[in-house]
Formats: sequence, structure tokens, C-alpha cells
Amino acid sequence: ERALEFMVEMRCGGCAAKVTTACEALAGTTRVDASLGTNTVTVITRDAERTVREAIESAGYKARLIGQGRAERSAEDDDDFGEALAEALGTDARGTVRLVQVSEETILAEAALDGLSPGAHAIRVHEYGDLTRGMDSIGDVYGGEGGAGMIGIVVADENGSATMPSTMLSSELKAWDVIGRSVAVYAAADGDTTGAVCAVLARSAGVGANHKKLCQCDGTIIWEA
Repeated sequence: ERALEFMVEMRCGGCAAKVTTACEALAGTTRVDASLGTNTVTVITRDAERTVREAIESAGYKARLIGQGRAERSAEDDDDFGEALAEALGTDARGTVRLVQVSEETILAEAALDGLSPGAHAIRVHEYGDLTRGMDSIGDVYGGEGGAGMIGIVVADENGSATMPSTMLSSELKAWDVIGRSVAVYAAADGDTTGAVCAVLARSAGVGANHKKLCQCDGTIIWEA
């Protein structure tokens, strides 16, 4: 389990109740905390981020993930680690790959991708975050072939959409070690780099660390960004 924090466009107690009910209906969710004061909803869950977000949206509310981290934290514990793949991966492919360190020894991966060719696609962490020449400048797979950087394989449907539910990775992979490196989504499952797309892994906000409602870049309301 880990905590997912969403900015949600709620206006009253009824809104908060509807969002809470929608999230509690998910099989992997164990607790939901909705705050009207900050317009945030924190969900303790095993479900994928997209699954939770779509549940909130199906209840009629706009939502945007703003933080994630361990389900339980001590008062002295300030460290939540999460990395996100840039939403624009290539000319057509887009989506997000997240690595969430939920404890010292446990790291989870999940992915939600669109614009892929139908079929299997490998996802791997690479040594460097230099995207100047695409796959030619990001180095080898982190940890070598068969090593910690082998995230997994997703299968895109006929519409080019693919998801990876929360999946436990090798304990040798640590979120704090791959910040600034890159993730590549391959055009096939066999590691052929032809047609692969990549993006840099960046640290994302932990739960409670990002309650601004306007994007600092362009002033867009956060759930419309």
C-alpha cells in the first residue's frame, strides 16, 4: 500500500462525501481522507493511480495527482520518494511511469501509457538522463541486462493504451538512486531500441508537500494543467 494525494475540485461536504464513496468502492483502497480546506483527497491504496483518478472523475470531479509516498509515516519522517515520466514521451507516445519507494526495501512501479503500437513493450531504466540524442545518449540499462533497471513489460491494446498495475520491483533498485536517470519505453518486448521513446526521471512531491492550486509555470489551475 501507499498514499496517493489528489487535488480535487470540491465545493461542499456533499462533494467530499461523493469522492470518498467513489474511492472506497475500489478493491485496493483501505482509507480515504478528503479535505475541503485544501481541496485534497488522500487515498491509501494498492490500486493504480489512474484507477483512483478515474474513480474520482467518474463521480463528476476533476482531479490531479499532486503527491505520493508511504502509507504510514512517523512525525520525524520527511522522505517520500516518487519519480514521474514526462507526459510527452515522443511524437505519438505519452503517459506516465512512476517508481514509488514505499519502504527502505520495497519499491513499486506503475505505468499508464497511450499512443503505443498494439502489442508488448518493455520498460527499462537507463544509466543517464541525457536525452540530446534519444536512446543513443542515455547509456545502458541501469544495473545491466537482467538487472534492477528491468521494470517490466506492458501490452498495449488495439487503441495503443497500456497500463502496469502497481508491481514490486527488485530491492536493488532505489528511487533515490535513479532520480536524474531515464526511463525508456521500447517499441517491442525484446529490447530492440528502434522506435523506443525515453524521458528523464524526476523527483515528485510527497504527500502534503504540494497544495498550491495554480501551476507556477503558467498560472493554470492545477486540475486543468
